[in-house]
Amino acid sequence: MLVKQDSRRLQSRAEQTKKYAFDLGADHFIDANAEDAAEVLSDLGGAMVILATAPSATAISSIIPGLGTDGEVVVVGVPGDPIDVSGTSLVGNRGAVRGWASGHARDSQDTLEFSALRDITPEVEVFDLTEAAEAYERMMESEVRFRAVIEP
Repeated sequence: MLVKQDSRRLQSRAEQTKKYAFDLGADHFIDANAEDAAEVLSDLGGAMVILATAPSATAISSIIPGLGTDGEVVVVGVPGDPIDVSGTSLVGNRGAVRGWASGHARDSQDTLEFSALRDITPEVEVFDLTEAAEAYERMMESEVRFRAVIEP
């Protein structure tokens, strides 16, 4: 979910993100700033897994009603505020919310296997060591897709 003050920049980012999502194998794209993501997910039959990478309690809370039967929200981006969860959203579809401390070797293996399954290769932007400051600035401005790599 992108949250920016400039709506023109937001729309441009959403369009660029949508293109990247489909290029990387997505079947659907939901712009949570333009539509109710939980409602769209429900209309699609509900999500089996929602991987919450953004550390935003509001964003995580708002997506929970989009779970399908036996679906789960897996929180890996830890928000500073509590996540509001409606018991009705969970009981009605046997949903769950759980946390996951990523970084285990099995997580890396699962990621590589999924990437091979969908024929996804890493995308990096390479910077010379002399451009380290520029790389850092571009990374902080969310202008690097997807990883900045500094080479000597």
